[in-house]
Amino acid sequence: MQVIAPPPIATPPPIDDEDVTPAPPPKATVAAKPTEAAIKRARYDVAVIHALDKIAAESIRFEAAVGRPVRYKNLVFTVKACERSAGDEAVEDSMAYMTVESQPRSAPGKPTPPPRQTFRGWMYASSPGLHPLQHPVYDAWLITCRAAAPVPVAAR
Repeated sequence: MQVIAPPPIATPPPIDDEDVTPAPPPKATVAAKPTEAAIKRARYDVAVIHALDKIAAESIRFEAAVGRPVRYKNLVFTVKACERSAGDEAVEDSMAYMTVESQPRSAPGKPTPPPRQTFRGWMYASSPGLHPLQHPVYDAWLITCRAAAPVPVAAR
């Protein structure tokens, strides 16, 4: 069997520099300043978190105050910030920046093992799979952010 080569492609003629005219410069456009200031996200001091123990098939919903560590079994959750989306954002969402450390409880007569950071970052309530806690035994996700209940004042 004999293979026939395709005919050669004709190359275009070279372009003279005199025939080429430069493109006009783009018109300068100034972006209009926003008429109103951007709305800031509302900050809250309590994150509502749902956790699941995949081995024992137990789940729990708990609250974690910003800056105060909360233990769930071998995990220690520390919420650094909790906020809800502003009114001018397209999607209403809650997001929390937190760290989660895996720290087994100390056994009697043995030193406490050092904690290992399991998760650090933002969790989003509307998209729990976007930045999830990846742990072989536990799952956890953010439910919402809310304000702390006011402290009751004792009657005199």
